[in-house]
Amino acid sequence: MTEPDADATHSTTRGKRANNAFLNDLKRKSGYGVDREPSTPKRPRYRRSTSPGDDNDHRVDDGTAVVGGGDDHEGRRGLSTMKNPLASGPSKFVTDATGRRRESLQPIPYIHHVLTLAIGWLGPSSTWAYSRQVLNMIQNHLGQHESPEVPLNVDAQAFKLDWPSSRNITPQATVDIPSLDYALYLTNTVKFHLGQTYHLFDEESFMTGLYDFYKHGPRIEPTADARLWYIQFLLIMAFGKALLVPGDPTQTIPGSILVTRALELLPDVHGLYQDPVLSVEILCCLALYLQSVDHRNSAYTYIGQAFRIALTQGLHREPLQGLLNDSEANRLRCIWWTLYILDRKLSSLMGAPNSIQDNDITVQLPRSDPPVQKYKALGIHVVLSRLLAKVLNTVYGVDGKLDPSFLKSVQEVLRDMARLAPQLTAGFEFKFNNSEPASRVSATLNLCYHQCVVLATRPLLMCLLQNVLARHGTANRGLASPIKALLKTSSESASKSLLILSTLQSQHLLESFLPFDLEQTFSAGVVLTLMTAVPGLPSHDSSYTKTASSIMDTMITRGNIVARYRKEELEKLQEMLRLAQARHHAPSIAMNSGNNTNLAHDNIQLSLQNDNVSRDLSTEQSAERGPATGSTANGLASEQMLSIAGLLDWEPNMTAFGEDQLAGNWLWTDSIAPDFDFSGGPL
Repeated sequence: MTEPDADATHSTTRGKRANNAFLNDLKRKSGYGVDREPSTPKRPRYRRSTSPGDDNDHRVDDGTAVVGGGDDHEGRRGLSTMKNPLASGPSKFVTDATGRRRESLQPIPYIHHVLTLAIGWLGPSSTWAYSRQVLNMIQNHLGQHESPEVPLNVDAQAFKLDWPSSRNITPQATVDIPSLDYALYLTNTVKFHLGQTYHLFDEESFMTGLYDFYKHGPRIEPTADARLWYIQFLLIMAFGKALLVPGDPTQTIPGSILVTRALELLPDVHGLYQDPVLSVEILCCLALYLQSVDHRNSAYTYIGQAFRIALTQGLHREPLQGLLNDSEANRLRCIWWTLYILDRKLSSLMGAPNSIQDNDITVQLPRSDPPVQKYKALGIHVVLSRLLAKVLNTVYGVDGKLDPSFLKSVQEVLRDMARLAPQLTAGFEFKFNNSEPASRVSATLNLCYHQCVVLATRPLLMCLLQNVLARHGTANRGLASPIKALLKTSSESASKSLLILSTLQSQHLLESFLPFDLEQTFSAGVVLTLMTAVPGLPSHDSSYTKTASSIMDTMITRGNIVARYRKEELEKLQEMLRLAQARHHAPSIAMNSGNNTNLAHDNIQLSLQNDNVSRDLSTEQSAERGPATGSTANGLASEQMLSIAGLLDWEPNMTAFGEDQLAGNWLWTDSIAPDFDFSGGPL
């Protein structure tokens, strides 16, 4: 075999090196006209999720963790690793002829700086964006002097439309506008109730506009140039009045006139894109307000519109370093994650799918040095919302199957929650001792935590109730031990939710206008009511119904009509279960002539009223109000969650049931199994 010529080999090697150098140089220079990708900073190492297909982190570390997926979690594995240049890295934007990425528009009243992103965001799969990136790469290689000018051709340039929002609107006399000092008070009210867990407005720019508005005189509405700011102002004032002033069920909501005017002024999509960042804040605020007044469909529609605008602006991707200063970057991050949280919550309340997958998100949490509590709370809130989305995507999957695979989905959720429990306890412990001040932020986060548990187990409870109502062999059967442990977990979370809400009620921190405290109260009351219908579970006294009713009564007295609806529905559920109890007992009495009447009563316990109960819900849990740990602060310590998740490895024998039997029969056992406590051992 002929040996290769040494000079030829050397020449080939040099050629390969030259080619590699050329390609690397091309990659470095390919950012002309497109924002360049900075070197990936080192990130803290995270404990990875064990869930299949779950590539997202659960740890929040001083507000610097990437939640919802990053572009390079495990670090670079070497320069030879090839990556998709269209999908990896931070957001890329088309710039204009002068290279501007941010534009300071003409000075307008009440707004001194408008934060806009680039003219066009380069989405990874867009054909137009693909052509732009290819053209920019070649242009950069040729150099500015040799390359012809590349046309911009951005959105809305080809055909001009007469958008209604582009027409001049005659300013009208203002109605129901508060005085300056009252406006400041209402703004601070919104900040207290919502500012720690959501971002609805940028305080610096909003306050600058507010002072200018009152300086020019609040009797006349601002000109069309300040239209978006004025809409945001109206919504914040309306929110402040609704949160502060007790409502009257016979009258309209305080501040509703301001919302009506804001909706009249709200521009079409073209007008919203005049300042897309401010528009996303406005739509988030509007969606939350509409959800609070039980206009759920409209709220869900507006939050979806905000999501679309944010996606077109690339807010779900981490911006390049140097594109924005720290304040602007954190504002965009806060806007995105507020939008994310509201989308998850409103999707859950609507029973609708989520708007985006976590793997498509690379934007980080807002950062500061030193870390601020607000950003830490937002980080925990994001992870909880992400767990909520996982429940919706797995437990409430479209196949609708409630078989042993359902337990695997719940198992994954419990393990994720076990990883989060220590962080929630360490940073946002909620103390039930009424002698200590309660934290509204900690209460919100802990209620979200427990709601994830309740949501994950509600389908199981529904199936068991179906079995009980059908009287399909449940009279002399007990629950399988893992199922009983899981339902005890759900019962514990529902009870803890009512305890938290009762504590807030006693310290006048209960939210009577915002929808989430009412949702938690109603959800916990329904679950605990239904559990009284399942044999084999410890019976509950009537204290939880009294607690739930008391909480909703407080909301009703403050003008919350929706709370009155939910209370009526809960009472109707209790009444219908009592009727079901009577129907179940009647055949047993006729057959046994009174000898075994107590047996059916014990097996199908539906008693909801017990006037002789000496304990109420708060004293029932008094033993759990000791020093704060994972089990006392959050109700479920991480090791307890993992123990329950381990019990769900149990696989029932599905072949033992015939096709004519209900699918839920695998949840039962012929012999009463020993009760399990939360540590996994028998009681």
